[in-house]
Amino acid sequence: MPVLLRGSSAMIVIPHSYSPETIARRFEIIDELLIHGASWPIIYDKAIPFAAVIEADVTEINGQLRHRVVATLEMARHDRDSHIFSVRDFWQDTDALQVEGVVVDPELQDMGLATALYESLVLHKGITLMSDPMHYESGKALWKKIARTSQRLTVFILDTEQGTFYPYDGSRIRYDGNTIPEEAIWSAHPDASRAGVILIAEEGRKHKAKAG
Repeated sequence: MPVLLRGSSAMIVIPHSYSPETIARRFEIIDELLIHGASWPIIYDKAIPFAAVIEADVTEINGQLRHRVVATLEMARHDRDSHIFSVRDFWQDTDALQVEGVVVDPELQDMGLATALYESLVLHKGITLMSDPMHYESGKALWKKIARTSQRLTVFILDTEQGTFYPYDGSRIRYDGNTIPEEAIWSAHPDASRAGVILIAEEGRKHKAKAG
């Protein structure tokens, strides 16, 4: 994984808003973005697991004050016996979550909210994020953007079937959107030859510290 699917992903239906009571009861506020002078909290529900960007200010919706949701990140937690965790030492001290779906309000898609969700979870919750089994072009583009532009994350390529990182010689190299050939990462459906390959996002400072 990932196998690249043609076409566009079906839009995931996200909650339009949350009440302040729901935010306080269900979520942890893990970060706060400041964009164009406005505050955008990032909230996280560890149990599901699920993260979202919301408007800090409440809006009256159907007679109730609510926080509008502008971006969501759905994830899944796998059993540690899964083949995904074949490199045991790598996963030992991290909570690893698989990204299943990202949705951003179309009017706000140029604000970097999806990247901010990835970065906040990795930096503030110590999570290692990994790609899902199937990608549409939008998912591929997001991973490439994060690999290319994020100053806070480092992306690697792991073959879960071999249990080794690219270039599969006992070492691993950072993927920056260009350093690794695309055909080594993605295969186009119905070709499933890359079904065991995943992208992994970690905190970049860990690797800078090792290099130093």
